[in-house]
Parts: sequence; C-alpha cells; structure tokens
Amino acid sequence: MKNKSEPCWVAYSTVDSKEQATKLAHCLVEEQLVACVNIVGPVESVYRWQGKVEQTTEWMLMMKCSESQGEELKKALPRLHSYEVPELIMLPIADGHGPYLDWIAASGKGVGV
Repeated sequence: MKNKSEPCWVAYSTVDSKEQATKLAHCLVEEQLVACVNIVGPVESVYRWQGKVEQTTEWMLMMKCSESQGEELKKALPRLHSYEVPELIMLPIADGHGPYLDWIAASGKGVGV
C-alpha cells in the first residue's frame, strides 16, 4: 500500500568509523533531517580517489526520509560529514507498508512524531 502523503526516500552514505556513524546518525535524527538511520558495517569500499585505487573499511548509513527532509539532508550532510566529498545517494521508495511510509513522511520538522 503506497503512502498517501509526501514521497519517501532511502539515502545512503558512508563514514570511516562506527563512532562517526553513530554520531552522525544521532545528529541527523535529532535535527529531524531523517526519520531513522540503520548503521551497517563494517563494509569494504574500493574506489578511485585522486588518481589512486583505494580500499577502505567504512560503515554505511541507510537513512529513510521524506522528500522535503531529503532536500534539507543534501544541504546539511556536507556540513556534518567528515569527508571532503561525502557520499549521498538517494533512491525514491516506490512502495511499502503504508503506515511505515506515513511515519517517515510525518517525521519532518515541526511534526510531533
């Protein structure tokens, strides 16, 4: 059942430590930039950075947010994140459990959830 309110998103980012993941997750939820964050890890990331192939142990943040929160998240994450170029990938949630999607949509600023 699709939610009848604001569209919802799943957003992904990675950080370099469990402590950073926990700190960032709490900050994002407390500032009502996301409804919730799942911390997954450790994960191994392989990527090219400044002309070199790197491999790093990271922790992934899987964040759920409303569309308006997603816009605020895009502005806030670079300020809150420790990386020079933080990862932020956002995917729309096409469908899901209606009450859960309604809860995500209602989790934005000014809403007493």
